[in-house]
Amino acid sequence: MGKPFKSQASSSRAISGAFAPADGAPAHFGGGFGAVAASPLSYVYEPPDLTNISEPNVVVAFKNLQKKDSITKAKALEDLQNFVAGLDSRDGMEEAILEPWIKVYPRTSIDAARRVRQLAHLLQGAIASTSGKKFARYMPDVAGPWLAGTFDGDKTVSKAARESLKQVFSSDEKLKNVWKVYLPSILQYCSEVILKETANTLSDERTVSPDDAFAKHARVVASAIQVVRHALGTQKAYLGNCNCNRVTNCAIDDTAREVLDRHQHILRDLLTQKELWKFASHSDSAVRRAVYRLLGSSLTEEPDMLDLGLISSCLLLSSLHISQESSAADYARVLARLTEHDPRVWTDLYQGTGKKSAAKRLGQFLAKGSQRGPSGYWDEVSTLLRHIPRSVLLYPEDMHDQKFIIFDILREGITNRDEARSNQPAAWNAYLGLVKRFLSSSDVDGDGLIGGTVMPMLGQYITPSPETASYTVSASQQSVVVDATKIALSSHQCFVSRWQKISRTLIEDIQTSLPQQSKDFVKSQDAIAAKASRWYSLQGALSDAEIPSEIRLAMTNTTLSEIQSAIALLNDRNGKPYGAAALIGCAIRSMPDLFSTQDTLKTMTADFLRAGLPQLIFSPSGPLLIELLPSLQGVLDIDHIYRSCLKSVLEASDSSTKTTLLYSFMSSPCIARLDQDPGLLETLISGLQQAVDNADEEEEILKTAIANPDAPLQMTQMLLTRLVDNLAIEERRAASLSGLETVVTHNRDAIKAYDASADGSPLLTKLMPLTATSDVDKTTFHRVKSLKHNIQAIISTDPVQAYQTRLQMIRQNLHQATEDSLPMTSILNLIHEALDRFDDEEGRPSMAEELLPDEVRWNETLLALYSSKPNPSLAIMNELGTAINLARPTTPPTAVSFDKAGLSAAFRMFWFTYALIGSCGILEYATAERRSCTYRHLFIISAIASDKLSIDAAHSLWEEQGPEPDHSILTVIIETQKTLGSLLAQSPVNAALPDVLSKLLENSRGISVEAYYNSRAYISVATEMLSRHTGLAHDVGVDEPRSVQASADVFTRIASMSTIQNSITLTKAFNEHLATLTGSNLEEDANGLSNLLVLNSILNNQDFVDVLTGIPKQRLIFFVQHVCSQIDDYRSSKSDASSLSSNHGLGLKAEMMRALSQILPALKETYGSFWEDIIDILTQTWSLDAEMSDEKLPLIHASLRLYSTLQRLSSAEANDDLVDASKAHEGSIADGMVHLLRALQDHPDDSHDPRKMVNELLARLISKTNMTSSRTGVSQLFPVLAAESVALQGAAHEILHFRIPREQENVSLEKALSKEYLAKLPEELLSLIIEAPTRDSLAEISFRRSVPPFLLSYMLSWHLIFDHWDGASDAVKNDYISSLKELPYLNDFLQFASEFLVTCRVRPIDASKFEVDTYRAGEDSPERDAQWLLVHLYYLALRNLPTLSRAWWRDHTSRQTQMSVESWTEKYIAPHIIASELSAVSSWAKGREADTDQPLTVKISTSTREITASIPIDEQSMSIAITLPSSYPLSRITVSGLHRVGVTEQKWRSWVVTTQGVINFSDIGGGGQIIDGLMAWRKNVTATLKGQTECAICYSVVSADRQLPNKRCGTCKNSFHASCLFKWFKSSNSSSCPLCRNQFSYA
Repeated sequence: MGKPFKSQASSSRAISGAFAPADGAPAHFGGGFGAVAASPLSYVYEPPDLTNISEPNVVVAFKNLQKKDSITKAKALEDLQNFVAGLDSRDGMEEAILEPWIKVYPRTSIDAARRVRQLAHLLQGAIASTSGKKFARYMPDVAGPWLAGTFDGDKTVSKAARESLKQVFSSDEKLKNVWKVYLPSILQYCSEVILKETANTLSDERTVSPDDAFAKHARVVASAIQVVRHALGTQKAYLGNCNCNRVTNCAIDDTAREVLDRHQHILRDLLTQKELWKFASHSDSAVRRAVYRLLGSSLTEEPDMLDLGLISSCLLLSSLHISQESSAADYARVLARLTEHDPRVWTDLYQGTGKKSAAKRLGQFLAKGSQRGPSGYWDEVSTLLRHIPRSVLLYPEDMHDQKFIIFDILREGITNRDEARSNQPAAWNAYLGLVKRFLSSSDVDGDGLIGGTVMPMLGQYITPSPETASYTVSASQQSVVVDATKIALSSHQCFVSRWQKISRTLIEDIQTSLPQQSKDFVKSQDAIAAKASRWYSLQGALSDAEIPSEIRLAMTNTTLSEIQSAIALLNDRNGKPYGAAALIGCAIRSMPDLFSTQDTLKTMTADFLRAGLPQLIFSPSGPLLIELLPSLQGVLDIDHIYRSCLKSVLEASDSSTKTTLLYSFMSSPCIARLDQDPGLLETLISGLQQAVDNADEEEEILKTAIANPDAPLQMTQMLLTRLVDNLAIEERRAASLSGLETVVTHNRDAIKAYDASADGSPLLTKLMPLTATSDVDKTTFHRVKSLKHNIQAIISTDPVQAYQTRLQMIRQNLHQATEDSLPMTSILNLIHEALDRFDDEEGRPSMAEELLPDEVRWNETLLALYSSKPNPSLAIMNELGTAINLARPTTPPTAVSFDKAGLSAAFRMFWFTYALIGSCGILEYATAERRSCTYRHLFIISAIASDKLSIDAAHSLWEEQGPEPDHSILTVIIETQKTLGSLLAQSPVNAALPDVLSKLLENSRGISVEAYYNSRAYISVATEMLSRHTGLAHDVGVDEPRSVQASADVFTRIASMSTIQNSITLTKAFNEHLATLTGSNLEEDANGLSNLLVLNSILNNQDFVDVLTGIPKQRLIFFVQHVCSQIDDYRSSKSDASSLSSNHGLGLKAEMMRALSQILPALKETYGSFWEDIIDILTQTWSLDAEMSDEKLPLIHASLRLYSTLQRLSSAEANDDLVDASKAHEGSIADGMVHLLRALQDHPDDSHDPRKMVNELLARLISKTNMTSSRTGVSQLFPVLAAESVALQGAAHEILHFRIPREQENVSLEKALSKEYLAKLPEELLSLIIEAPTRDSLAEISFRRSVPPFLLSYMLSWHLIFDHWDGASDAVKNDYISSLKELPYLNDFLQFASEFLVTCRVRPIDASKFEVDTYRAGEDSPERDAQWLLVHLYYLALRNLPTLSRAWWRDHTSRQTQMSVESWTEKYIAPHIIASELSAVSSWAKGREADTDQPLTVKISTSTREITASIPIDEQSMSIAITLPSSYPLSRITVSGLHRVGVTEQKWRSWVVTTQGVINFSDIGGGGQIIDGLMAWRKNVTATLKGQTECAICYSVVSADRQLPNKRCGTCKNSFHASCLFKWFKSSNSSSCPLCRNQFSYA
């Protein structure tokens, strides 16, 4: 067999050594410890037997799967997936593979790595599906882990487990049988996981951190508990949304329930185990939630199995006091359910006392609140408090003084700062519910309880105080205070006293408010107004409540006192404390009934306004007092007061106070009284007209006056006349429009009256010219047009007339698209208004005919789109293929006009029709013919729109907008497609669809552009409908090929063949076309291309996929050979490029290759020379020297698809001829692909989906092709990095990333052989990094579709720059560094990287989520991919260029940037660089261990980032320490001396400084600079000790005081240590030489 995947490079000896038995030991696990059966999930296990597996690559994959590294395991699983996918379904899976997999699957399915678990479940499904029935005997071993995977906390893993189950058990019935048959093993698995497994049994503590081991155990236990819960048959309605999935929801039925009953003992054993319920206090929230939900299900399904004493101990005693974050709602829910079931769990069955009593524990739980949970938590707490025994709610202190501490605890939880504000209504309701419960008890002092629990809420709500902060209820939750007040009404005496106290406090606040001179005057008065608003709003809300008469009287008296105090304060302080006026206003508005019934209150207020308002009108309280006048109608002469006050205000000088007062007067209903004072009215009108002309700050007053429906008719008409006249004056136009818009919005009756007046006719006359001129700006234009329409709507009071008016406006603006056309939003608003006004059910059919465009109107709007040929590259995107080249316009090209939004008339009609169908439902009233016409054209324009979205320049459906069209356009297209999809999914089939299909097929005749799009629409509709409604082909008329097959219309034939479901008909048609094509000259045959297109449509038909394998092989071989010869003949006959590039020839060749792509897999085991011919055809096609225009893209795409097919067949090694041909043409294939790469580079693909598909397909094939044999130079690929295509950039980078490091050996050799040779970085590559992205360009970057090409080009170029360092010698690296120093390349890059990653973000990038020291493209979202690449480049820059990087950082002008970059680098990048440096030094040191000349010992400490180097001298050693700072390389390395031997302190210090200088000033990174420093230090030591002889006295080179022999005899020339010589002289009592005995004379 072949090799479907590559084996891992890493060794598997560690696995075999760790787990294989010793020689002579038994084969079972444990060696000498006996055969002990290990848990299927334990990390310690007996390795599976792999000796019987025939495929060696599978053996390697299984061994890799047993390693520790998650990446290795994931790669092993992928390799196994590829192997299983490549198996022949008829051969199935061999038993030798199944047995090892069954052993490793359970523990692999719970691996700590998410990717490993996901792949394990997917592979499980693939293996089980491939194995078929033979897998059944292994199901008991894997059913438990498999089902548990569907409850994995990671959504991708649980989804993979569900998909794998559905892959094997495709129906609900089969899933039910899984539970029915394997229920014992499922429960047994769950029981063992829950009761026996621990974090230490699942993870190896030597290699797994405690946190990771804990998380893994928690995840496994939570999944197992959820499986048990679902086995009980509990639905998710009780405990809320628990992430249930359809696989398990549908798995329990009556039969499964019977099976469950037969295995009661397993469940009973599990549910009575303390180990299970101890998880209720587990620190992982997922485990706790699973336990709580299991208990809830058990209480519903199997309550008799529960040991309530055990439950009380574990769930209450051990869990109430712990943190329940993320599980509080579930916990409260199950507590309420448990309490309802048996309240004794809190009393008789509860075992805790003292500090662990039930009351204490409950208080600890409630005091924490919902712990960031939902509001449902408090609903469950309310249920719990209703059913819990009352004794548990009482503390010992409560028995003596009835303090009821439980309420203090509840308030603590409610007002917890982590409690969401949205939870407060439910929380306070629970609180008040408990109050009601206590009040219902006869032994409770109601007054004391209400006074301590409820009334403080009311006081805090009205007059907040720090002392009662725990009773705070937000102002927006008045209903809570109302409920509390109603409860408090039951205690008359307490309520009245507290109510009166609040009233007195409010009065005191008013009386002691700050004076106007205080800076906080406004703040003080606003606070009083807010208190008054809350106070009287509460009383107003209580007006309908049943309140005892004595309490009602007390409330009335307090109101009287408050208003009386407010009036007195206003009189005393001249109206300055406007908070008092606000209080009076709040009282009147909130309690109108009280003022209407209380004469004293009414009279007192009226007297105050009558006497005091004229004097207080200019005080801060004036505007508020004016607002009170309408409320006192009939009590005092408000007309006189209003007019006198207004006159005073008009006569006053201009000021902000006057403006505020006028605003109040103009908004008052009392303005109607001005008719009785013509002089005052005339004065007011004159002032308002001046405001109209001046457009000054009084504009708001004017708007208020004319918007007031009570304003005198004379005033509004005169003001409207002035506004209309000012429309002609440009300086006053904006203010006039604003005033007219206000009238239209707020005073429509004034418009009607004005129109009926003599001055009303100019209104529309003045507006119409402004809608037809281009002199006004767009804003004014739209305002005028909208205003005109609104006025017309107001004037047309007759619904029929209003409808006709709007219909006429719609017709005028919809069927044409010009700059003057109404925007679509306005048209849609008009139609909604028209339908709302003319809501006549009987008139709906005629309305539908009038509104829906007819056939003629559709054809007129589409004519311009049909007048241009479709882009030929769209052949890649649709079912018709290169038949697109046959489409011919029937009319000359017609220019398409657009509205201001850039929409054509066709798209406007498309939008309008969609909106009409979707929101108005008008289509159901239309005739069958009109419905069919509407649906048909919606399908056609949807096809045109899809082309426009694929290529922005393809059509003129809307103006070109780049790669991302306007959001509204996309929304309309998507929503329309959803609507049409719903139509196709209707059952029974919509009555209009047969006629739609018939018309589409009929209109697809011919070769016009219209026929082409009708054929496209037909295929789309028929295919979608038949996929949703199996067997309906004849009913809807899409399975009638006889008449169509005989047709000469290629579009019609393709459409029919693409949707036929009859395999016999397809087979017959295929054989006929195959025979016709095999025997004809496709180039000369006029029908050759059309027959080939029809043949490909048959091959692409889903119902023909399985039929192809039954076609005789010889017939297919003849066709393939004939096609190959035709392509060769065609190519040889077309020598000139113009002929070769004709659309017909390109399309014919593309269709030939498409046919080969479909047929060749059926001939994968057939030998012949045609394999080599096909490869030769491909390479020559790719090597054409021609412009890569859109016409050539279908051919290139077809050739790449064909090569992809060959590549796939070749990888299976099923055909030696194909394998040999592929190997023989490796060079030409690689060169051809590189040629394509270069030919495609000049065309951007961001707005061109076909070109993007070709580029991406080429990039994928390059990644799978051996490009080493390409003869293209590296320099020729550098320009591709600047291509406007992410795919092409990635492909070029992949090739260069492979080749550049391998060329460095030659460069290094050349440098070593010639000193004059200067290695340089390629100029083409350096040119790509000259300009770094700027801060401004970063702000405009969008990663929604992909990484912006300019950014990716810059980063990939830097990646290739750093590739030059791999394999290069130090001398070459120095040359490369010199190249980078010529311009500020590196500084610009580091500045860009620091801005992108750190400084220009609110929160710097978390680089810990990336593998900093490596990079793999395309493994994450575009933005994350760019971040990863830039982080890796920053790492490479600091590792390879430490000195230059440090210089940039040191010289940066911003200290803040320096600190941010240093902190970020130290946290994320420096640890990797330090590890790399230490590793490099360690490898170098190991290579020098054999050096005995002057051994250098190097020791490395990774924890302290320190390198210790020592050189032995006699029995001592010289040593230094090299320390890398935590922010290396931004901070310098320090060198310190540890042991000095034989040299002076000055020289030793000089060596240390020299070593540090060599390290820190070397440009070479990657550990080279440290090695250079060590070598320099070693060189100094060696040079100093060279020639040194040992002392003749002590026979040592170094003395005890670490000195060398420095005293030399002048006679015998021997050297001695000074200390040894001194001892000799002293002991011998002479100064003679120890050797020559002559008098010692110093040399």
